[in-house]
Amino acid sequence: MGLIDFWHVTKRRWPIIATIFVICVGASFAYLRTLPVTYTASSTCYITMATGTSVNDSYQGGLAAQQRVRSYVDLVTSETVAQHVKDQLALNVSTAELRNAITVSSPPATTLVEISVRASTANGARQLTNEVMSQFRALVDQLETIQSDSAPAARVAVVDQAQVPSAPSGPQSKRILVLGVLAGLVLGLFAAIGRHRLDRRLRTSHEVAKLLTVPVLAHVEEGKPTAAGELRRLRTRLTDDRRIRSVLLAPLSPQSRPEVAIGLAQSLGDAGARVVLVDADTTGHGSSVHLTLQSATGLSELLRLATPLDDAVLPWEEAGIWVLPVGALDKHTPDLLASRRFADIMAKLRSEFDHIVLECAPVAAAADAVPLARNCDTTLGVVELGRTTSPQVTDALTAFGPDDPRLSGVVVYTHPKRKRNWLSRPGGAPDGK
Repeated sequence: MGLIDFWHVTKRRWPIIATIFVICVGASFAYLRTLPVTYTASSTCYITMATGTSVNDSYQGGLAAQQRVRSYVDLVTSETVAQHVKDQLALNVSTAELRNAITVSSPPATTLVEISVRASTANGARQLTNEVMSQFRALVDQLETIQSDSAPAARVAVVDQAQVPSAPSGPQSKRILVLGVLAGLVLGLFAAIGRHRLDRRLRTSHEVAKLLTVPVLAHVEEGKPTAAGELRRLRTRLTDDRRIRSVLLAPLSPQSRPEVAIGLAQSLGDAGARVVLVDADTTGHGSSVHLTLQSATGLSELLRLATPLDDAVLPWEEAGIWVLPVGALDKHTPDLLASRRFADIMAKLRSEFDHIVLECAPVAAAADAVPLARNCDTTLGVVELGRTTSPQVTDALTAFGPDDPRLSGVVVYTHPKRKRNWLSRPGGAPDGK
């Protein structure tokens, strides 16, 4: 993936990144709340050896002191020192806890030893550090004294006494928060990329075009000013071929999208044609649900009872078209759509109208598209972006068979987050609200 791909993924999947970022930063804050506040005080001592007064004796004594320091570092954190400190201060902690609170270091090629001790209070840290230093010096004196009446071979001199620390030494809040921020960004980006790779939903007309052998004729984005222009462009492409008078709109998405059929019918009517919109969606989610007109007769009644066509076709004056609603559906309606009776209804409509816009149930939900396509001059698939996956479109196309000439193109449709019923108004233009 290139930088542009990362940018598109970030822009599209920012809620995932933001959610994980907030979780990681929140976890960092929660973790900080569990950590105790600690203070650290330090004291430095200088190790010397008892030597003669000559330069050579002093040099040899310095080397001997450096060698001693390696052992003294371990003595500071020894069990003996910790036990003596505990007894002297009457601490209610174990020697293991006390030893873990002591840190000792010695710069290379020196005889300096720095002792640091952590505690829950500033005064406690200073007191513990000074006591550790005192017990360490006493232990060195004891170990380095060969005879009871002689001076020790090594001496520990305190250079810097422990002072009360002015600020806590822990926890390292900035470091933990920075790690939480970095973890949130990295994990969020990885999660977004993973979700992007697993998401098979189609989001652009270019992605739809890659799946098809037929062209994408229009991209209708409901609620945007370009929608009316796209419908006019679709109208022009259809009316350029004078043999095309009836158009079937077959949803390749799992859900019906009657807005496209309504918009196309209105656009044809705006050009001065006499247009009828036929709702043959047997799922009951076609354009009839958008109508305020009431009729006791619809397509289902025409198929079952041979009711006169004039009793079922209603004028939709607001849109400038006529409508044949689906009527009262029953279990026989899908079978009757493939009957001779439906062919007769289509022939009658052709004799009375310039254009017929027919809508059917989603191809994946019903088997109506293929028999209906036999009675139409051309068939257009409808794909809703953002809710339709590539496998769903591929599976729907198999209903028509490979290279079916009845499917001449596809209309891509985008439904807005805020529903706007602009397709039910003449001209298909937004109201500007």
